[in-house]
Amino acid sequence: MTINDVEKIFDADGLLFQHFPLYEYREGQLLMAELIRRSYEEDAIAVIEAGTGIGKSFAYLAVALFHALQNPDERSVIATSTINLQRQLVDKDIPALFAALDMECSVALAVGRANYLCIQRYVQVKEASALLAQDPTGELYKVGAWVQETPTGLFAEYPHPLSYELRSEIFCDPDLCNPQTCSYVHECFYFKARARWSKARIIVTNHHLLFSDARSRLEGDLGYDEEHILPSYNRLIIDEAHNIEANATEFFTDIYSSKGLLHQASRIQRSSRYTPNSLLEQLSPYSEDPLGVDGIIEELVALNAEVQALDQYLLGVFSKNHYQPVLVTAEHQGRLGTFKELAVEVAKKGKALSKRIFEFAQRCKVPEELESRLNELVVRSNRIDSMVEVLLSFTDYGTWGEEVHWFNSERFGRDISVEVRITPLSVAPVLVEALFSKLQTVVSTSATLDLHDEFEFWAKRVGLPYTDERPFFKGTFASPFEYTTHLLLITPEDAPLPAKELEEEYLAYMSKTVLEATLASGGGALVLFTSYALLKELRSRLSEAYEEAGLLLLSQGELDRHTLLRTFVGERDSVLFATSSFWEGVDAPGDTLRLVVITKLPFAVPSDPVFKARCDAIDAAGGSGFFELSLKNATMKLKQGFGRLIRSSTDRGVVLILDSRLVQRRYGQFMLRSLPESFHQTGPSDSIAAKIERFLFP
Repeated sequence: MTINDVEKIFDADGLLFQHFPLYEYREGQLLMAELIRRSYEEDAIAVIEAGTGIGKSFAYLAVALFHALQNPDERSVIATSTINLQRQLVDKDIPALFAALDMECSVALAVGRANYLCIQRYVQVKEASALLAQDPTGELYKVGAWVQETPTGLFAEYPHPLSYELRSEIFCDPDLCNPQTCSYVHECFYFKARARWSKARIIVTNHHLLFSDARSRLEGDLGYDEEHILPSYNRLIIDEAHNIEANATEFFTDIYSSKGLLHQASRIQRSSRYTPNSLLEQLSPYSEDPLGVDGIIEELVALNAEVQALDQYLLGVFSKNHYQPVLVTAEHQGRLGTFKELAVEVAKKGKALSKRIFEFAQRCKVPEELESRLNELVVRSNRIDSMVEVLLSFTDYGTWGEEVHWFNSERFGRDISVEVRITPLSVAPVLVEALFSKLQTVVSTSATLDLHDEFEFWAKRVGLPYTDERPFFKGTFASPFEYTTHLLLITPEDAPLPAKELEEEYLAYMSKTVLEATLASGGGALVLFTSYALLKELRSRLSEAYEEAGLLLLSQGELDRHTLLRTFVGERDSVLFATSSFWEGVDAPGDTLRLVVITKLPFAVPSDPVFKARCDAIDAAGGSGFFELSLKNATMKLKQGFGRLIRSSTDRGVVLILDSRLVQRRYGQFMLRSLPESFHQTGPSDSIAAKIERFLFP
């Protein structure tokens, strides 16, 4: 059997049917696999929407498998956005497919270094904290026991809670790693993993590591025929591709963070629970620098003072803007004199510190066991230098190009950290230059890419097609599920508009309607919000009512995502309130999820500076930022939320969208047409509960 025989796998009486008694033939899966096969064969770019239930992972895995077996010198990389899908591929889908085909191929999961424990750093912490390391109840002792038995060193597999403080001391930091001088390089979990990657013909990774490898190759002018962060490869499959633009935007953003800078400074001059002696204290006895440690501390104090001054200025800006992010445009430059003055002073002090530390390091003669500490001092200094470079770029107004310049604030408990960010206005050029144009095949797939526009919206956002000379394949394969009989879509006509969503009339309506709907379904409900403030308010108003009804109310923010989802799936009649990331990646097939409530259409927050800048750029070019970007982005996310409900051919349930713009605004019809055709009812809100009960419990 060869790669050209995909129909023998997916056909009505094919290998999957023979191996899995419950396997159902899906024409879309067969056609998808055939399109991917052609993409490999013709060195093409392909964009594929595969509806829920198509079985897209088997479709692309089968092609990658056969290609690997027929071409032992080539490697395929599969990149996903979420950890859940990575684990599903490695732990479930790949073993099942290989068993069905009775074939073997080496596969490896590739994640970033920070996910691994560094043995050398752990030993250093253990030696510096001997008493803590001997306490059987302490986390350092427990980590030590785990190190002796773990085959991977992955923190994700550590069976106990792990504090950020300890993890930050012992993770595998790429800048602090020198294989030539490390005593534990042969036992290193990360390098053992890299050895497995190098032997694997199929690698499963994440978007972040994919972009990290691509950017590094681009900056180093390295081809994909060389090993770099990832091994050499020439075929790429991007799953959950609807997230490419957002993930690439975040990755390619340059950031100055006051919290991040001060953290690096703190690691230089202060001790911690697990490192009783600071870097400077450990290195000072070996310095031949006439200014010594005192000179570095003097520069650190000066830097800290300037950082605090810049913080106070930016906090003043944020307080006037209700602590929302602030977009800075060219016309604002004339009013930023104070900011520029303060930012330049931070940069000057950061540069002075870097120079002082470099001179100190040049004159520091340390014994072999402290070489890693000297390297760490230089690394942390370089990180400070990189952050202040962002300030210099930001304040060099004459060099501004097509980037988005903005201020951001992040809250950490009671503290607020300020950030200065520079984000690409479009990630399309870098994606084309770093990925699409360099690889022989790139297949992008998701359940939500096409808006009945031949992928025009999504493709344009990521730079495709970048040339007419290269084959560009497109395929849309609808879900095989019977939405018209298995899903009831309810869109009430009288829901108040969410323009003032925290006013009492709106809150009273949402509280009453959400409660009545979820009680009518008997729980088994996922309530999706676009605002965490609204989520908290409704939770406060409804928690007592759910307790009286005997329904478990779960809420994002109370527990981590994994625990929330596990509890929700395990408790058949629970109700889960969630925002943002829960609009996708929630897979709860069966009766455990029978109602999805979408409280508001997921339009981007108007205060998002990057989104606003991109809309403004479209408007300035003569288009419509609302119709060309805002509406289509929201529609794609609406499709994701809608898709949480029907996850198998036997699932049955209700989607309730409590946003009357869907029926009152002309653009609502565009959004409705993007959803799978289902049994759709409108009407007054007081009929919602009865409609849910009749559909779920006929």
